Amino acid sequence: KRPRNWSHHDMPAVNSKEQKKDTFWSRIGADAVAAYIAGAAVAPVITAVDRGLAENASGKAPLVQSFMTSMKSFVTRPVSFVASPQFFWIWLVYGSTYFAANACQTYCDRRKKDVALPKLMSTFVVNTTTCIAKDRAFAKMFGTKAAAPIPPMSYAIWLGRDILSMGVFFTLPPIAGKKIAEVTGNERSGYYMAQFFCPLVFQTFLTPIHLLGYDVYNNPNNTIAQRVQFLKKDYWKNIGMRCVRQAPPWSIGTIGNVELRKYFTGKFTGSA
Repeated sequence: KRPRNWSHHDMPAVNSKEQKKDTFWSRIGADAVAAYIAGAAVAPVITAVDRGLAENASGKAPLVQSFMTSMKSFVTRPVSFVASPQFFWIWLVYGSTYFAANACQTYCDRRKKDVALPKLMSTFVVNTTTCIAKDRAFAKMFGTKAAAPIPPMSYAIWLGRDILSMGVFFTLPPIAGKKIAEVTGNERSGYYMAQFFCPLVFQTFLTPIHLLGYDVYNNPNNTIAQRVQFLKKDYWKNIGMRCVRQAPPWSIGTIGNVELRKYFTGKFTGSA
């Protein structure tokens, strides 16, 4: 018989493992869902910009015209746009990069390890490999000549671009943020300012490196003088487009990924 004053509150506590709730794999699941939703959210604009840069580099279409054509397609035929290979490649790049950051954070938190270097290395490896694969696909899809093997020099240029980019995106902002904080008096706002502006300011030299890889593919026999002339053409327009491209994944997208990760972790672990 139950005691007279018995209630369900007197039942023994159920172990959290028996509830399915807060396990390593439930958190990894939340990491993946958050990452790929955030990646899908930023992909349309990035897809349009990258296609525009690739088509402009090959001479297939002017930069702004290509960008507007892609955005019009996204608005008028969203299902077709999302099903396109160019959207898939961009989604893969940023969804995978966010997932690498999330999963690394989860693992290091579980192991009580410092996350800074592991996160930098994991995001660099994932972002670089997927970005180079994406650039290879875009060069073939939107070039003006028949698909040909990507020259090693293009791969080397894009690898250099990504090494510099990850330094600018992940390593430089905390350093610059502290300097800005000396002026503003607020370290958090200093970091946010640095994180937002560093990827944009450094497009002044990252954009030419990015486009140089396309020129090597499209015009393998160009002289150095011809390559310099190519990079000078539409220089500020290209930088402006790349700045439009960098804001969604490295400011809006990263913030969205963090917030979505918190939300889905709560849902998946029962702590919401």
